[in-house]
Amino acid sequence: MRLSDIAGRGDIVIQCHDIPDADTIASGFALLCFLESLGTSARLVYGGRNPITKPNLLWMLKLLQIPIEHVEELRVPSLLVTVDCQYGAGNLRRFDAREFAVLDHHRPEIPEGPLVVIQPSLGSCSTLVWNMMRIDGFDFASRPDVFTALYYGLFTDTNGLAEMRHPLDRDLSEFMPVDWTVIKKLKNSALSIDELEVVADTLSSSRMIGNMGLLRSQPCDPNLLGFSSDIAQQVEQFGSCVVYCDTPMGVKLSIRSAAREVMANELAVFLTSGAGSGGGGIEKAGGFISYESIEKIAPGMSPDDFILSRIEEYQNSFDLVYCGNHNIDFSAMRRFRKLPVPLGYAHTADIFPEGTQISVRTLEGDIDTTAGRDTYLMIGISGEAYPIKRERHEKSYEVLDAPYTPNIEYSPVVMNKMTGEKKSALPFARSCVPRGDKIIRAAELSRNTKVFSDWDREKYFYGRAGDYIAAPESDFSDVYIINRGIFGKTYCEV
Repeated sequence: MRLSDIAGRGDIVIQCHDIPDADTIASGFALLCFLESLGTSARLVYGGRNPITKPNLLWMLKLLQIPIEHVEELRVPSLLVTVDCQYGAGNLRRFDAREFAVLDHHRPEIPEGPLVVIQPSLGSCSTLVWNMMRIDGFDFASRPDVFTALYYGLFTDTNGLAEMRHPLDRDLSEFMPVDWTVIKKLKNSALSIDELEVVADTLSSSRMIGNMGLLRSQPCDPNLLGFSSDIAQQVEQFGSCVVYCDTPMGVKLSIRSAAREVMANELAVFLTSGAGSGGGGIEKAGGFISYESIEKIAPGMSPDDFILSRIEEYQNSFDLVYCGNHNIDFSAMRRFRKLPVPLGYAHTADIFPEGTQISVRTLEGDIDTTAGRDTYLMIGISGEAYPIKRERHEKSYEVLDAPYTPNIEYSPVVMNKMTGEKKSALPFARSCVPRGDKIIRAAELSRNTKVFSDWDREKYFYGRAGDYIAAPESDFSDVYIINRGIFGKTYCEV
């Protein structure tokens, strides 16, 4: 479905959920403006018992002139579009409609349909709406109010951009134009005296689990939960911390980490695995665990005990490997040859001038390096990307006279860390195949393993049980992880 598909359907109503937050308001407002740009009028409404009262949301409505209506009854529209929620779900009043559409980023609660777009991998509904509007060619430059609303929707739903789950979230966070005066006002209008007391109670509840802090909060806004975790992370003894609170459907988590052995986003995914969803950045992340999932996984266990057990399980779940300083016996492992599968490579100095500090954005996260004639970027069959020295590339690969055009979900993006300018890596990529016999030693992991490479001493590659740990036969100090799904397609045993 494209957003332009719903234009011209007569009487259209856009509905936010019953307790509106910035994300649902922003998504609805942006869709309203998009339809108006195509000559289609619509209304923006929300139901529920109570009108909006939070200071930051009232300022959002005022500063961006968002015409949202609080309604208890609704004349049957031709089309009802729910944003950041799903028609018939429990968090919004059900109004009758001749036809309905759904734009949401939460776990699907309704069947698929031609006008249902649900993408749980995204950190906000604002991301979904922004990307669909962008695909349809909406002129954001002429409507900074619309983009400012979407940016703030992402900002609030991802805990101050700390819990962005998808590359599109990060793309939205760096898109322009944003009215920073409005954003500053909204960011500084979120806390009341009562909420300050909630933060104080949260900080007084801290306990140590290993070198990790665990804190319980009263039910509160996600931004307030993030504010509490930001303060808790400043405690000297906390290498990382988890702050959580109850919500009507489950437990909301806010996670911080200053320890290089624990990436906050990876911890969030572990804690919520099979029970909800989690993600974010290396230092800041968050997640959600549903009560229903806790009861299925551990009948009778309280949410507090479930989170505690997950943290203890996490702390015992992985091994650490440091390149150049490990005692792994690769010589005893099986030998594998790299198959002649076409891969991609790009000269980083062709993308940005030599010496530019760059960040390579992939589905697996961001990789930091420096553009230069001696630094290439390899692009794999699934869009995975990693730096490689020119000397090693020339020894290991034969260049083909063809561009590299893989069918991948998200192509790697290279960003200039100083200016924020971004370029897709694929237009610069050429094809290559392994030269001769590239032999590695590898073994399947029986435990989750974190590998620190020579490229980035502060970030690790995360291998799960079933993935492969490997090193070139010529240099056992160069340890890396190969995803199990990629390994069988690119290597065969000698």
